[in-house]
Amino acid sequence: MNITAVKILNAFADALDQHNSNSEFIEAKHQAQIHNPWFTQESIENSLSGWLHALKADSREKWLQALPISPEKKTQTLGIIGAGNIPCVIMHDVISACISGYPLVLKLSSDDAILPKIWLQLTEEILSESLNITYADQLKNVDRVIATGSNNTHRYFEYYFRNKPNILRKNRHSVAVLPQGEALSESQIMGLGSDIFAYFGMGCRNVTQVFLPRSFDFARLFPLWEIKFGDLVNHHKYVNNYHYHKALLLMNLDPHIDAGFVLFKERNTLHAPVGLVNYTYYDAIEEVQAYLMEHQEEIQCIVSEGTEIIGLPFGTAQKPELWDYADGVDTLKWLNATD
Repeated sequence: MNITAVKILNAFADALDQHNSNSEFIEAKHQAQIHNPWFTQESIENSLSGWLHALKADSREKWLQALPISPEKKTQTLGIIGAGNIPCVIMHDVISACISGYPLVLKLSSDDAILPKIWLQLTEEILSESLNITYADQLKNVDRVIATGSNNTHRYFEYYFRNKPNILRKNRHSVAVLPQGEALSESQIMGLGSDIFAYFGMGCRNVTQVFLPRSFDFARLFPLWEIKFGDLVNHHKYVNNYHYHKALLLMNLDPHIDAGFVLFKERNTLHAPVGLVNYTYYDAIEEVQAYLMEHQEEIQCIVSEGTEIIGLPFGTAQKPELWDYADGVDTLKWLNATD
């Protein structure tokens, strides 16, 4: 195992462990909330606690076993363009690159520039050495690229980085499949709620489409969800989205279910705006399997228990492990394939 990689990964974990004790990290969390209203205290703490879980000692050891023994630092420069929908969402790519030995040029999202910087600063302080990171508004003079953005920016990425080795990510969504003939437990219902509502539903791992058996009754969901998620309507950005899409549905006389804090619309599509969730009834599980196969390039993850479809347990969609790579592309393998 690469001793340098172990040292770097341990430093990332130790730096993050200070997020509730280091005054600079605490202030950064406060500033992040002011800068981006979507980054509430709950969202920030959810993200950082998820990272602490992912960076447990045994998980670090397991992940590093997939890293080739490579004592020499890379000669190529890697550019990373990050998204800003979830706090510190860029950090998996950054950590992967750092333990692989790459000099980095980072284009942080303006929505999430504060927390990654303090985390990286404290990591370098623990290491007592530079991670060789440059912050830039544009990626120039880089040899390889990892870029995450919308479907529109993806077209730009494809053209601009067409001559460089790259990993380019665009919009993906996640789905949940509820079982037939089996009532969900309260813990499963609340887990599904977390899969939908964590980070206001803005992540690619958030469930935006739910497949339901024809006999499913919504009556059990909303009273339980309202206890934990009902105060979403007290967040001004979320409630503006909720009211806007509710108004559209009402003006168009479009049938829907209104829980008072989220809208459910029956339609067979993956994309759902903030404040709305799509649902689709199914009679046979083969219908769902066919849909998932047809749209596999658009799906980030599947939540499923008690069905023939293999998926994540309810409540774990937004709790990825280090080896749960975005779009199913093994970043470590790609970073270490060639230099």
